[in-house]
Amino acid sequence: MVNGEIVGVFGIARDISEQKHFERQLSFNANHDRLTGLLNRVSLEDRLALDCHITRRHKRRLAVMCIDLDGFKSINDSIGHYYGDQVLIEVAQRMIQQVRPSDTVVRMGGDEFIVLLPDLLCDEDVVLVAERLMASIAKPYCVQGMDLHVSASVGITLSDGHIEQPMQLIQQADMAMYKAKQQGRNNFQWYTSDLNQRVCEHASLRNDLQKAIETQTLQLHYQPQIDARTGRVVGLEALLRWEHPEKGFISPAAFVPVAEDSGQIIPLSLWVLDTACAQLRQLSDQGVTSISMAVNISPMHFQRGHFVHYVQATLEKHGLRSEQLELEITESLLLNNADQAIETLHRLKALGVRIALDDFGTGFSSLSYLKRLPIDKIKIDRSFVQEIATDHNDAAITQGIISMAHHLSLKVVAEGVETASQMEFLKGSRCDVFQGYYFAKPMPFVELEAFLGFPTSMPDRQS
Repeated sequence: MVNGEIVGVFGIARDISEQKHFERQLSFNANHDRLTGLLNRVSLEDRLALDCHITRRHKRRLAVMCIDLDGFKSINDSIGHYYGDQVLIEVAQRMIQQVRPSDTVVRMGGDEFIVLLPDLLCDEDVVLVAERLMASIAKPYCVQGMDLHVSASVGITLSDGHIEQPMQLIQQADMAMYKAKQQGRNNFQWYTSDLNQRVCEHASLRNDLQKAIETQTLQLHYQPQIDARTGRVVGLEALLRWEHPEKGFISPAAFVPVAEDSGQIIPLSLWVLDTACAQLRQLSDQGVTSISMAVNISPMHFQRGHFVHYVQATLEKHGLRSEQLELEITESLLLNNADQAIETLHRLKALGVRIALDDFGTGFSSLSYLKRLPIDKIKIDRSFVQEIATDHNDAAITQGIISMAHHLSLKVVAEGVETASQMEFLKGSRCDVFQGYYFAKPMPFVELEAFLGFPTSMPDRQS
């Protein structure tokens, strides 16, 4: 200022663009998943409320999907979280590609995602989106030369937007997703009002199963395997049974998926293997030394890094020869990192343990993988045996399986043999071993001891 007049202005300027960028980055990180770049659960409530408003205003429909990946946990457990992270990143990209720009994909955490589909004209549109998402997710993931596989269980709920607590839609979709898991996975299910009761029953079953594992109140039953030529018992299959104190018999088909979802399958599998070997030791001490014990192996247990060591330690603990133990596997072991699974099988074979491929003929790649697997026998699935005497297709398939297996120097076990006509057909087709109700039902160990006390000729048919 000169003579009372302003002749200039002095100011200090500071570049705050870096600060603004940092603030934007903080805001982005607060609302987005750092791994996949998708919105996270923090953003979900606001976005859901907005979509409900849009749906109400346009008088249309809002669909909420809950998507959980099947088989993802086994990737993390068997080959590491890096591979799992790469799969999640690719899953996120594939999901974005299958929805509209106005739709929202959220990663809730782990391998669970939410998809919001606002402003829908008809319910059928949801089905198309669900099918596209499932097909896209199910395609192989190549990570550092490994082909990895996951699928998706999808739960869906619909709304007209008139709901006081929009987050209830997330709970409904989550319930429907668990129903999809229970229905065999890799499918989608709709929310219905009765699902609340089913979810409570599922939680109750999980808690009761945990108590049964801790108190060792589960049982193993054993079904004999019969040599087709001599009629002698040459093997036993250990089958898990649960007699609930209030609900009675609970099928493995009901509680094993619960155990797999909750992680209880690992301690359960450890108990089964240890108990089966302990009771085989008891039979050996009674002079029954020529019978093998077949134990079904959970893919989740098999893919654990110390599985081979545990098998070896269990055999040593009970003083069993390796060839007395037979591990039954299914092709689901090969879905993620088939090369590592085959390497593990070779290590088991090096111990002297026998390997059987269960449910043969029902898997996705029976023929392509058969020659690579270090197995000793295959088990023909009971679905082929049931109509074998009357259905020409089942008969032809079964004869083809037996012939192919013998050319590969593999033995063949037929499951589900229930009639004399089935047995005679299989015997004429040169099947090696029979297993089924025609010879014996699965029985507790005490009954098995009595059963094996009979003469070693072919047992009488059980009623």
